[in-house]
Amino acid sequence: MIVARSVSAFCLAAVLGISIFCEPAQAAAINLTQIDFEYDGSAWTQGWKFSVNSPYAVESLGVYDSGQNGLVGSAQVGLWLATGGSPLVEAIVPSGTSAELDGHFRFTSIAPTILNPGTEYIVGSYLSGELATALFGGNGTVDPHITVIDARYSPTGVFAFPELTDLGSEGAAFLGGNFRGSVSPVPLPAAAWLFGSGVAGLIRLARRRMAA
Repeated sequence: MIVARSVSAFCLAAVLGISIFCEPAQAAAINLTQIDFEYDGSAWTQGWKFSVNSPYAVESLGVYDSGQNGLVGSAQVGLWLATGGSPLVEAIVPSGTSAELDGHFRFTSIAPTILNPGTEYIVGSYLSGELATALFGGNGTVDPHITVIDARYSPTGVFAFPELTDLGSEGAAFLGGNFRGSVSPVPLPAAAWLFGSGVAGLIRLARRRMAA
């Protein structure tokens, strides 16, 4: 019985260990460590183009909160394919302080949206009437699963696909829009299932021996 319990405990610990290892941690795409330059959005949609290096689940969209003291007005945030069209997903970040503050950004949750390697995307936000945008140009950290390509904007005066960019904006972003997410979980490989089956067999064998 002691042997069976020991093997059972080992099996449980192994399964829990795999679960903990595979559990993704949600992180902001860009975290600013200092504010080098900020400006009002001039009622523009401000954002940036990026790609991911592994399947990635976007779980919340966010907007820059200058002063970290709440938004004067609500913000529209969208996530598009870089080729344009309607947003893959969009959300409203409410005014005030009700949206979760993470660093210099306020986030609102969305249904998980999967992004795939080999595809380029653009995230952008529209928020007028306040200091709505900070420039990212290396003054922060980027989720290692994400590559910042260039800054994007739309000067139309309404929430719109930010298709325009400027020369020299490579690796930069107008924040503006941001997002949080995690690497998308994948099914355990066959080896893990075989390992579990082997442990289960050891448990049955130990129990038979103890019963003999």
